[in-house]
This record gives sequence, structure tokens and C-alpha cells, in this order.
Amino acid sequence: MKPGQQELKIELRGETEVIMTRYFDAPRQLVFDCHTKPELMRRWLIGPPNMKLEIREHDLKAGGKYLYVYAGTEGQAMGVYGKFLEVIEPERVSNTENYAMDMAVFDPQAPEDAAATVESRTFTAEGTLTLLRHVTRYASAEIRKMVLESGAVDGWVPCYLELDKLLKDLG
Repeated sequence: MKPGQQELKIELRGETEVIMTRYFDAPRQLVFDCHTKPELMRRWLIGPPNMKLEIREHDLKAGGKYLYVYAGTEGQAMGVYGKFLEVIEPERVSNTENYAMDMAVFDPQAPEDAAATVESRTFTAEGTLTLLRHVTRYASAEIRKMVLESGAVDGWVPCYLELDKLLKDLG
């Protein structure tokens, strides 16, 4: 792998999109599996400090729903939920994304926010490497600005370092 290929590159497109690209030193199928199989996702999708990922729902098909909850040792919990829009193994997954900041008042039967974030991840084999292209489209420029200022996008860096370790262990 060439120097800098494992660096997360972040590009802003238009007023509402963030495009992240990064190479992984692993086969495309394995990188795809680590993004879509709950038993692997739990091992690298680190969240807020002292919180653990619980995958409560994960119906990996177009129209299928998901609910991922980060639960803390003191009872606090926040969720990420939505539906899968497209699943083409092992090359692409797209989904809506919403946040439930307080799971105590979260209603899983409530309709999804019409202004949900839309994400797509494309996995491209390049020799022995896999290029991940993660496109996030926010509902407005204001929401994108808020997310960027919160540091949430930069939070992918430590997650991907954990994914590198997992891929090496699995490889």
C-alpha cells in the first residue's frame, strides 16, 4: 500500500454532501462484510466513550429497517436508525439515517423523518486493495455544517483504524 492511501479523504460537494474515501488493505468482500454483518460491525464501529454498540434490528435488503443503539454502562442510550435503500453485494449499500438521542422516548413505529440523511457506500476492488467511497447527503446546508462542526465526520478516523485491525485479524 502506498503512503497516504489509508488516510481518510474528505471532500465537500455542493451545499449538502460529504464524500469520504479511503483504501483498505483487504479484499472487497471482506470490507463489505465488515460494513454489513452485525457480528463484524460490533467489533469496529466504536461510538461515544464508554458506550457499546447493540444491533437491535438489521434487515439487510432494500426496504429493510435497521436500529443500532450505543448503550452506556450507566443506562444512557442513543440510536441510529433508518432503512436500506439499496443493497448490491459486495459493491454498494445505501440507506437513510436518523438519530434518536434519547432511546427512552424513541418510538420505533413513528414515521421516519422526511428530511433524513441519505448515505451510500461503494466498495471497489483495486488489486489487493478496496476503495471505500462513502457519500452522505444531508437535508440542508445547515445540517451539514452542524455535523462537520460537531466532529462527527472526523469520528470515522478511529473507527477505520479499528477496522484496519479487524481486517488484519480476519485476513
